[in-house]
Amino acid sequence: QTVNSDNGTTMLKYDAPASIEGWNAQLSLCCGMAAATLMLGAGVGILRTMPAPDPRLIAELRVRSAALQVPWPEQLSYGSWVRSLDPTTSAGAALLGAAARTLRGATYTSFDGAAPEPATHGAIAAPYAHVTAPLRRLVDRFATECTLAATNGVRPPGWALDALPLLPEIMAVTGRRASAVDHACIDVMEALVMEDSVGHNFTGLLVAIGKDGRATVQLRDPAVIAQVTTRPDHQPGDEVTVRVDAANVEGRTVAMSIVGG
Repeated sequence: QTVNSDNGTTMLKYDAPASIEGWNAQLSLCCGMAAATLMLGAGVGILRTMPAPDPRLIAELRVRSAALQVPWPEQLSYGSWVRSLDPTTSAGAALLGAAARTLRGATYTSFDGAAPEPATHGAIAAPYAHVTAPLRRLVDRFATECTLAATNGVRPPGWALDALPLLPEIMAVTGRRASAVDHACIDVMEALVMEDSVGHNFTGLLVAIGKDGRATVQLRDPAVIAQVTTRPDHQPGDEVTVRVDAANVEGRTVAMSIVGG
């Protein structure tokens, strides 16, 4: 979801990335993997690490994929399967949402000496570092300096070495703060968009269902995502009709419920 302004009107839209962004992402991944390899070879730096997906969750994803009639051949890797999903379809959107929830525990790991354990990023299945955005992401400034030092066969400057142990916690705190602000902005806009639609019905897609029966419903238009209570027979990927029960701009909340059969 993104907040957009069009001719003085502010609205919510689903972000549709341009095709060139895919190439940009691939180049960024290549740079990050190369930088991580250089830093590991030099014995000093900071990596972006994450545990491998839990095999139990992967098994559950395979069952869900089969239930939604989306092929996942046994020999197809998790990453290849994710890239094969079509987010414009009900099943693809539901499975992408479920897949994202299998990737947990991403953090920054600094080291000076022995390589950290683990030294890989579970979603990439290789060592990885953030180095391509030093103007907007603090850690890249230091990782880039370590990569340059490794390339030249020298130790990083003292100011970079001094910062390495501090960066994981700094990035964790600022990341949570940025995420909270981002979510708050979206929540306010959702409440504003739905304020005049209390009592109205909309078509939505169940993209995730928890064990407690609470589900995430994604409306097609407007671009609003909310929580609802489902029935036992509901499955991720189901299309449902929901009613807007309340919208509180000050509280940044929207309440919806499923109606009909």
